Amino acid sequence: MAFLGLGKSDNLYFPGCYSSAFLEKKVEQYRKILKKLKIDFKIQKQSDFRCCGGFLDEAGYDKQLRKTARENQEYFEKKGFKKIITNCPLCCSMLKNYKEIVPNWNLEVEHILVTILNKLKENLDTPKNYFSEPVAYYDSCYLARYAGITEQPRELLNMLGYRIIDLPNMNEETLCCGSCGNLPATNKELSMKIAKDFIRMLQRKGIKKIVTGDSRDFKHLSEALLSLNISDNEINLVEISDLICDSLNIRKE
Repeated sequence: MAFLGLGKSDNLYFPGCYSSAFLEKKVEQYRKILKKLKIDFKIQKQSDFRCCGGFLDEAGYDKQLRKTARENQEYFEKKGFKKIITNCPLCCSMLKNYKEIVPNWNLEVEHILVTILNKLKENLDTPKNYFSEPVAYYDSCYLARYAGITEQPRELLNMLGYRIIDLPNMNEETLCCGSCGNLPATNKELSMKIAKDFIRMLQRKGIKKIVTGDSRDFKHLSEALLSLNISDNEINLVEISDLICDSLNIRKE
């Protein structure tokens, strides 16, 4: 299989099915960020992407999930990968759980925001938003509850010069926006109602700009904002790679 990236890396950038299918421009932005920061990686061509099995897990297909996990383990080992970097919270939590599914799973799994944060800490001259623009950071269910990543995105935003506004429920107690558990596929009406209720909460709190690091949350909330006819001037929903690109002077897709 063909790979794109830098050198003969044993780091695999793994965007996951959802980002690859629906947010290809965000995947390209993350690829540019990794290259800009000189983080060695490989990324498969879109036609060669593999599924982590997260959707199978959500749907309760345990047998198929275990088969997928075994096949992925064999593939990663054959290709010599030692670390998987992913921007997808579902992929991050699922791949970390492989140690409970397949024997001898020893690949390191890291969410890309942690990767970027650790790299930026090596260079304190990172360009910042000197206006200390206020933004609300939204903890996605998978990123906070299952992947255990809550403080790193906030630290990253602070490092880039943004002032964090607290939402009513944060970290592991975050409010669901309706995008998880395969709900948009199994009950579109309910998932959209949850998203709209979440947006109305933002309006009551006077939140003008909200940032997420979850690809599914970003797409789901974008659809809800469109359905409610709410413009960017009223509530500006941002996927965090946009802000990283701004600070690193990377052209956004």
